[in-house]
Amino acid sequence: MIQSPALPITHRIGWVAGALTVGLVLPFLVHLVPVEAGPPMGARWLPIFLAAGLAAMRLDPISALAIAVATPLLNSVVTGMPAGPMLPVVLLELIIVVTTIVALRFLVPRTIRNLALRVALAPAYLIAATVTSFILAGDTPTATLAFAFNWSWPGLLTLAIAGALFAPRPGKPSAQ
Repeated sequence: MIQSPALPITHRIGWVAGALTVGLVLPFLVHLVPVEAGPPMGARWLPIFLAAGLAAMRLDPISALAIAVATPLLNSVVTGMPAGPMLPVVLLELIIVVTTIVALRFLVPRTIRNLALRVALAPAYLIAATVTSFILAGDTPTATLAFAFNWSWPGLLTLAIAGALFAPRPGKPSAQ
């Protein structure tokens, strides 16, 4: 495991545990809302992507990827969601979201990194959904994006706001 001098292992464990808790509780609460028609509330509000996306912005890459993998697996065991065939879809989407955010953190020039991270969470989800739908189902990007903009706009808005609010700020250390 990569050791970061900025955050002792006990603090890192606390941040990971907190992110896993949020990644378990938010989807559970969202799925309690009844659906009259259309996709489940999780596909509309995208709650499982919040903790992993924000962890990718603030924690080390190993911890962020661990959260991306553990969150849907724990949710599936504890709540049954994501159900059956959706589990690999959500798992791959989370891995792509975290990888995209981590790549921005380490590959984008320092001068624009914080701005890029503030606006990246919703587009990272759209990239992940598009790539995953193409790989696993052969769906066209147009179909995936149409679904996202028709049904998942509340989640995209939530991801955009959360990214803008919680992305690292210039001069303030992240919880790496």
